Amino acid sequence: MHKKARRPKFLDLTVIIPAYNEASSIADTIKSAQEQSMPPKRIIVVDDFSSDATGEIARSLGVSVLRPPANTGSKAGAQNFALKHVRTKYSMAIDADTTLAKDAIEELLPAFSDELVAAACGFVLPRHVHTLWERGRYIEYLFAFTFYKPIQDYFGKPLISSGCFSMYRTDVLRANNGWPTRTMAEDMDLTWSFYEQGLRVRFMPRALCYPIEPRTYDFMKKQLTRWSHGFVQNI
Repeated sequence: MHKKARRPKFLDLTVIIPAYNEASSIADTIKSAQEQSMPPKRIIVVDDFSSDATGEIARSLGVSVLRPPANTGSKAGAQNFALKHVRTKYSMAIDADTTLAKDAIEELLPAFSDELVAAACGFVLPRHVHTLWERGRYIEYLFAFTFYKPIQDYFGKPLISSGCFSMYRTDVLRANNGWPTRTMAEDMDLTWSFYEQGLRVRFMPRALCYPIEPRTYDFMKKQLTRWSHGFVQNI
């Protein structure tokens, strides 16, 4: 009778969480990464020169906390600050207001059985669906991740490996000098850069994450303005 192969206690993965004044949400994000069915070897929070208790809360949960001497100016800048300290085969980027389903990392991993896959992303659903704007975003994501994204994946070209939750081969990420800072949409920029190099990106619909979406018109407008400008820059 053959013994079942033991699953490693920790996956050879570093989770990077860029955070600027995220004291209200950072604990939930860290705990969701720590409680994975395949937990990462290391979690790094980049306390991007916050003026609140983001760093202290992260340290109290036993993760590595890096604080640059000044604000890096962008999420990509904070992630690149952490990338220099990564020593694992895989790297993952999670927004500081995003939580993961308990098997999210495990559901992403099979994508990397293909050596040409540089990145994999999952299904995104708003954590809260109360206000008009959160409900609108919920409907938008249902269309995007049940219709558009599977079609894009079928043709081997997901438009974006989502910035709020994506996993990468660390060596490929380093070869690209980390996350690009030249545009306002670093996730799209990086995804398209992989395609230019003949690499692949996968969408894994069973890997679920739950970001906090804008609750008001003003926040939604700022977010969509940034996304649309980033798209035009990439074009």
